[in-house]
Amino acid sequence: MAYSRYLPAALLTIALAGCALTEKPTGHGPQWIGRPASDLIDANGKPDRLVRLPSPSLSTVFLYLGGAEPGFAICERDYFVRGQTVVGYSEHGTDPKCNRHGGNLD
Repeated sequence: MAYSRYLPAALLTIALAGCALTEKPTGHGPQWIGRPASDLIDANGKPDRLVRLPSPSLSTVFLYLGGAEPGFAICERDYFVRGQTVVGYSEHGTDPKCNRHGGNLD
C-alpha cells in the first residue's frame, strides 16, 4: 500500500518531463541539436549566411551574425545542419560568454 502514494507522484514527474521534451527551444544555443532546421528558422529567423562545407562533409552551416560581418560579430552563432536536422552548434566572438559548442562540427 505504501507504493500507491508514490505512483501518482512518479506519473506526474514523467508527464512533466515529457512536456519539456516536446517543447520547441527558444533563442540560440546547443539546445537545437537534434531538432529540425525549419523549427530553428521559424524561431530565430532566416540565417545571415549559408555556407556549404566541402566534401566529405555533408553539412551546411547556418551563420547568425547579429548584423555584423563574418569574424567581426560580438557573438557569431553557427549551426551545422545535415539533411534537415541540426547536428552541431558553435559560437565565437568577443563576448566572454560566447563560447558554447556541441554536437558534430563538420
